[in-house]
Amino acid sequence: MHKLLFTLITGASEGLGKYFALECASRKMNLVLVALPQSGLSQLATYLREQYKIQIIILEIDIASKEGCEEVFAEVKDLGIEINILINNAGIGGTFSFEERSVEYYNKIINLNILAPTLLSRLFFSDLNSNNNSYILNVSSLAGLFRLPNKQVYGATKAYLVAFSENLQQEIQNKNLHVCVLCPGGMDTTWYLTLQNHLTGTWLSRNSILHPKAVAEIAIAAMLKGKKLIVPGKLNRLFVFFNNLIPQRIKHLLTSYQIKKSKNKISALTGLSQAA
Repeated sequence: MHKLLFTLITGASEGLGKYFALECASRKMNLVLVALPQSGLSQLATYLREQYKIQIIILEIDIASKEGCEEVFAEVKDLGIEINILINNAGIGGTFSFEERSVEYYNKIINLNILAPTLLSRLFFSDLNSNNNSYILNVSSLAGLFRLPNKQVYGATKAYLVAFSENLQQEIQNKNLHVCVLCPGGMDTTWYLTLQNHLTGTWLSRNSILHPKAVAEIAIAAMLKGKKLIVPGKLNRLFVFFNNLIPQRIKHLLTSYQIKKSKNKISALTGLSQAA
């Protein structure tokens, strides 16, 4: 009997996750879209069904807990479908000094950025491992490869995803299951991030910013080719190359300089955000 296979995308209602859904739908993949309740998933699903004539299942579940991840898995099992592509996209972050955010915020970011992709990968691992040409795509960030100003916890969670993905891929004996990690740079996903991306950082970092549509297209194409580390954008790949050459002492000095430089700009952006 032919198995009905689906691609599961977390954080699918907006930003990069929405463009993942659009890109996968354009490739005629059936989709399980996961996002928070009242986040616009039903409208997106209706559009994708009508435009691409594929099957769409929406799960409005908060996955920032063990229980939420288990609920997603149970819902998929109850539907009698199998996942052959898992895209762990959901995540939260920001650019703040450590003391600006509460314990509750750090608990949330660690649960969503680390716990959720780990548990979902484990829960669906048997399905993925039993299907030919299966994939896990973990969405990290350049912040997982660099030490960036005011991204201490966010950067650490994304560095975890890089290490987790690389180690899991080495462990897997089944050559039909590929584990990939995506490390995009800045993306214009919301008006606030667009403003922050273009007002902070260096000339190089501002010119390395990509639209999430382009990132999704690059990521899915590279994933299907089995590429393990995906860094979209020529400038971003250049940053990674030079980061491996620069001595640690110099990188520390550059990061310290950027932290000092960004404080006033971050304060100005915070004021704009509150005013809006």
